[in-house]
Amino acid sequence: MTCEVTLFKAGKVFKETVIARDYQDAREVALARNPGATIVSVTAVFK
Repeated sequence: MTCEVTLFKAGKVFKETVIARDYQDAREVALARNPGATIVSVTAVFK
C-alpha cells in the first residue's frame, strides 16, 4: 500500500510518500530515509 508519512525535523514539517506492507513498515522506511526525524502521522493514500 502507499502511505503518506508526516515527519518533523529541524523545525520543519514535511511529508514523505512510501510504499509499505503496513503502517509500521511505512514508519520504518520513512525513518530510514530521514534519520533523526520524528513521525507525526501515517495515513494510507488511495488513488
